[in-house]
Amino acid sequence: MRDMRRFIPSGNLLYVFDAAARLESFTKASEELNVTPAAISHAIRQLETGLGASLFHRKHRQLQLTDDGEKLYRSVGSGLDQIERTAVEIHSTAASDIKVYASITVGTYWLLPRISTYPGNDARIEMQLYNSDKKLELPADGVSMAITNGRVDWPGYEVLPFTRETMFPVCSPAYLEKHGPIASLDVLLTHNLLHLDSHYHEGATWREFLAHYGVDYAVPGGVSTFNNYILVVHAVLSGAGIGLGWQHSVGDLVSAGALVRPLGETQTTSNDFLLVYRKGRPLTPRAAAVRNWLLSLGSLTA
Repeated sequence: MRDMRRFIPSGNLLYVFDAAARLESFTKASEELNVTPAAISHAIRQLETGLGASLFHRKHRQLQLTDDGEKLYRSVGSGLDQIERTAVEIHSTAASDIKVYASITVGTYWLLPRISTYPGNDARIEMQLYNSDKKLELPADGVSMAITNGRVDWPGYEVLPFTRETMFPVCSPAYLEKHGPIASLDVLLTHNLLHLDSHYHEGATWREFLAHYGVDYAVPGGVSTFNNYILVVHAVLSGAGIGLGWQHSVGDLVSAGALVRPLGETQTTSNDFLLVYRKGRPLTPRAAAVRNWLLSLGSLTA
């Protein structure tokens, strides 16, 4: 048994003292702790008796700490602050969902179908969607991570390679049956190519994709342009034209036959997908397990 109990018989007395000293009022302390002012006064007297020292100057409607009271308040305040930080950390480690951030498209078409396949039953994964890699900021909470693409500078983050960026033209089977076959890139250029507005899109476009194959392409006027890649995917699925597909966005749709690749050209860029999380606090064991699982999926489907 600690000797401190000779002077402070109950740890609850320290909570009472902290509230009274911080609020400089037995009445306010009683409201915060949901007890009567008399109970506060009794607890303080019990603490003073155990310590053999007066902790407060009792003035009219105001309390003022004595020198001994100031010493104890600094010690108690510091100790309770540390205990609170530790308690928050333990609670976060034990109770928080693992938060995985992904772009709207990757989250919808790649991550969402895979969340339920996580092999462990010790973690609940919560998917968070974001619009822009450039504006993404994660909390350093030990449970948040993101799959990203399009941003290379991540100061203050752990950055791990997730998979390569691979892209290729896609269209619906009905579109290809009606307008195909498409035997070459020259033939591809005669079709309705669906575009992302460059003001909203941070990655490669048709122009970059075609330039990889030596095709100089200027976007003509009057083309179908969208401000969100989800809209492009829906337009492609509906048979409106041909879109530029990313493996981690439309790969499952191609595997399922909902989309087809009208020609074989594929470009793998140096703009890798990354898995990132904030430095400053390590991932919890459960979050680290989810991270490792995600990395294994990324490498398998690259």
